[in-house]
Amino acid sequence: MNFFRKFALLLGYPLAGVLLLALVGLAVRYSQIQLSDPPLSQKHLENKQAYLQSIAPGSTAPPNILIIFFDDLGWGDLSSYGNQLIDTPHIDRVADEGVLMSNFYSASPVCTPSRAALLTGRFPPRTRTDTHVFFPDASMLGTMRRMVGWANELPREEITIAEVLRPAGYRTGMIGKWHLGDREGHRPNDFGFDDWYGVLFSNDMFPLDMYRNDGIVIKDERVGSFFSSERDEADPLPGQGIDQTTLTQMYTDQAIAFMAEQNERPFFLYLSHSFPHVPHYPSREHANSSRGGAYGDVVEDLDRSTGQLMAALERLGIADNTLVFITSDNGADYNGSPGMLRGRKGDVLEGGQRVPMIVRWPTHIPEGVISHEMAMNIDVFPTLLNLVGVNLPADRTIDGKDIAPMLSGQTESPHDYLYYFAATESLPAAIRDERFKLHGKSGDVGRNRSHLSLLHQDAENHEVGNLYPEAKQRLEQQLIDMQQAIEESPRGWK
Repeated sequence: MNFFRKFALLLGYPLAGVLLLALVGLAVRYSQIQLSDPPLSQKHLENKQAYLQSIAPGSTAPPNILIIFFDDLGWGDLSSYGNQLIDTPHIDRVADEGVLMSNFYSASPVCTPSRAALLTGRFPPRTRTDTHVFFPDASMLGTMRRMVGWANELPREEITIAEVLRPAGYRTGMIGKWHLGDREGHRPNDFGFDDWYGVLFSNDMFPLDMYRNDGIVIKDERVGSFFSSERDEADPLPGQGIDQTTLTQMYTDQAIAFMAEQNERPFFLYLSHSFPHVPHYPSREHANSSRGGAYGDVVEDLDRSTGQLMAALERLGIADNTLVFITSDNGADYNGSPGMLRGRKGDVLEGGQRVPMIVRWPTHIPEGVISHEMAMNIDVFPTLLNLVGVNLPADRTIDGKDIAPMLSGQTESPHDYLYYFAATESLPAAIRDERFKLHGKSGDVGRNRSHLSLLHQDAENHEVGNLYPEAKQRLEQQLIDMQQAIEESPRGWK
């Protein structure tokens, strides 16, 4: 990081970013890890189509499914997770009525690979999202990704939750941020969503158009260029575009309208909020009302949105038969809170990947459960497929596991180990089990060695490998084994 800052001062940040990205990309492109396998793409696209055609609606009445996905919400940002400045009573109530998970993780410390993992049940290198985040194809960084051979959209041969649930009898909808590519053929409607209302990228990227399916309903007419972005609400791009002070409510209204379109089919709704990612634009009605500042205002807007959604489920008479997930794509950014955890967004430290997860399904999941068992967002895909009675696809590795039994709080995690993927690496950089976490490299200058910590007694500060040599050796070997397995088959084809 210090090298990049000096480099940037000499060349300017845009040019430095381009050159650094090019150098890193070329190194990855010519490494021994084969990031893509074009000859197999058509084969697995055909396998995917045959698999989806084999799915039929089940005989039982399945639940509605609502995933509420926040962007950059930290593990410590909700009052139910200990925040003392931000009030989230509506989300807290959902936690009281279901399960609050204290050891739940995103599959990546940044956005794109985490979203792909949630929707496919697969680690970042499987989906070619292991090279940080996607950018608009027409932007500087999007162009550079193409030049160095990195993917900039989710491959068509990947299978999403929506693509499975639609032939299983579900009406599928997405509201909000996609961030898995803007190229035609790689947008939400191309991956199983019957209806989509939202944006293709993060709210700091340019251009930021609002779509309804294939059509633009709010055109970004701000003054920008090949290099433009908007990181700070105090320094907005000039011109007209989406009024981000209304963005959370717009998503909420669209989500409620989708749920209200009742018919005989159950629904799957993926509500992917743009906030609390920067820039922070709270609603005008509630601006400056949170003790957590502008960031707190934005999070409390999201809490009010959640309250409206839960009230709509009650009003529509479908609350008891709706399975609700509330989680985040990665850990807290600068203004957010990682709680007692070390690290933030972008880190394989706990604060970068441990995120809130709350699950509610009245009459099926007991109330007031706090689960300390470990799980990851790759588990949502196999959990939902098992719930609706659909077999997993047989031609690819699904890294997630069914966590439905542990949501009662009575069953242990199905995982013996969880793996952490750094933002720009194809191989896992860290591993944890029930008690310990091991970083493959400590990051300590001049001490390039592994670091073992006790997760429940320390915030990854003290290296205790000398006290637990057997645990350190075991985790080191497990990490090496997984690294080798991914090197041999990064996409996980069988």
